[in-house]
Amino acid sequence: MTNEQIVSEIRNGYSVTDYMQLLYESNLPLIKKFIKPYTAYEPMEDLLQESYFGLWEAVQHYETSANVRFMAYAEYWIRQSVQRYLEKCGSTVRIPSHTRQKIARYKKTVQELEQESGRMPTDNEIADKMRVPVGLLPELKIQMQGVASLDTPLADDNSLTLSDTIQVDFSLEDETIDKMYAEHSKSQLWSIVERFTSNRENSIIKEIFINNRTMAAVARERGITIERVRQTKEKGLRRLRTGKA
Repeated sequence: MTNEQIVSEIRNGYSVTDYMQLLYESNLPLIKKFIKPYTAYEPMEDLLQESYFGLWEAVQHYETSANVRFMAYAEYWIRQSVQRYLEKCGSTVRIPSHTRQKIARYKKTVQELEQESGRMPTDNEIADKMRVPVGLLPELKIQMQGVASLDTPLADDNSLTLSDTIQVDFSLEDETIDKMYAEHSKSQLWSIVERFTSNRENSIIKEIFINNRTMAAVARERGITIERVRQTKEKGLRRLRTGKA
């Protein structure tokens, strides 16, 4: 089946979960290509989960009469889903331009030395290649901790930043229309979540993805470990992917 035929089956309500899984798995290499630039900020696994939600949104909005291949259309929704996730959950600490440049240069130097030697380079080796005093590195590492700035260069292209990839030229009218479409598709999506996950899995997934709460906050509230929250979330998401309740 083509992507467009699969989308048609989903829109008609036939074996929705099974066909969503087929659509996701069939296009996984392309989806990974779409979101690869963002892996500088969050793990691929987390971004793929968000991509699934973006794929669902694309299915709800796609019109076959538009004469556009589905995945060409879906790229926008997948990227938008990942971008919103990063904006809500990622750190957006602003740091001076010169510091950003040093951090980007440091990361690039470490990567190059690792490729050359097959091991993590020492501070002396990094400083030598960067041609900076070795005493500068501890301060640089502190500045790097917890900082995933929108202006930090992306992993594969030091000229491209996350802020460059986020669309900003939208009007209030466009945003309102998007919200109207989103409300309908989200209600369908969460009904699928409720159908295929346990009460605990469903509750934790909604806390994280709807209420934008961290796993640490959910763990504290429920008196369980962060790892237990993560495992429950992952188990629920696996159920959604396989369509097995």
